[in-house]
Amino acid sequence: MRRFLTVLLALCLLAGCGPQLDRFPRVETTAPTYPAQTLTIDIPLGADQFTQDGVAQLAAAVLELSGGAVTLEAIPSQNPAAALSNGATHLALLDNRQLLEADPSMVFLDWPFLLEDAGQWLTVMGAEDGVVRGSASLQKALNGEVIGLWYGGRAVLLCRGNFYEAISFAGTSLGMLEDHMDTGFFQGIGEDLGAKILCAGDPAELMALFDQKEIKYMELFLDDLDPDALPEALKYLEDTTHRVEGLWLVLGKDAVDGETARLLRAAAASVPQTVWDARARQEEDLFQALEDREVEVRHSGYNSLHRAARDYFRHNGERLGCTSRTLEELLALVR
Repeated sequence: MRRFLTVLLALCLLAGCGPQLDRFPRVETTAPTYPAQTLTIDIPLGADQFTQDGVAQLAAAVLELSGGAVTLEAIPSQNPAAALSNGATHLALLDNRQLLEADPSMVFLDWPFLLEDAGQWLTVMGAEDGVVRGSASLQKALNGEVIGLWYGGRAVLLCRGNFYEAISFAGTSLGMLEDHMDTGFFQGIGEDLGAKILCAGDPAELMALFDQKEIKYMELFLDDLDPDALPEALKYLEDTTHRVEGLWLVLGKDAVDGETARLLRAAAASVPQTVWDARARQEEDLFQALEDREVEVRHSGYNSLHRAARDYFRHNGERLGCTSRTLEELLALVR
């Protein structure tokens, strides 16, 4: 009889009908409490509406998650990176260029045609322990930790004539934005793809060269293209997405206590998708406006350029300033 009861009790426990000893004693969890405080985030002077909206959403999430105790104040700044480095702000929103200036080994952020599209770029570059957010040298250079990545727009090609992906820039002329690092890629990808003439300038200078027929193709970020003031020579737009702008949310080292840092990371997670959706809608509206003005917009694949880019950076990445370890990790993700 005793043996029968022992076996019956064991079966009940296995079936889940016995006492759940791991649940006792019951401890009620309580939400953390935060001291009333105002934090600051430095954002680039003249930040566009999408950026301002993203910061406003971040501030709202911080306020809600803290039960109204923590407020976030946006400070337009000439140099958010310097404010962060000097401990003058708790958070800062930086673009690719400011990350590059802080840590030149981040050179790959501006490599054209490395990744397939904006979605892949954001996934690879924004990975929590990836090539950017997992970089100890970047954290040291910034005096902070990247806790979020927002979409800041993409570069495209404006074309006076047809762009044939198989031969790309071969024997022709290309205008490249001067504020992006000249990796040599556009002339260094081989006789069949490389540009014969390469000009660098700001958007206004390139537009002038484009209309004067000094260059056949030019790169431009969509944010800089006004559908009501298009160059007369523009016939086609190639949606190459060969460069992507990132907006990096950085939390200063020791700027807040551990519990508040966890709060900020949680709040930051709510923003990237909203920023992406808003910018993507604006870009689609722009493409439609161009089509209405008889500019053909093409979204075809650019496989030859992606293959050429990866081969070029595989052989030249270290010379360009990318560490061998980072280069290996990057190329493993895009093979």
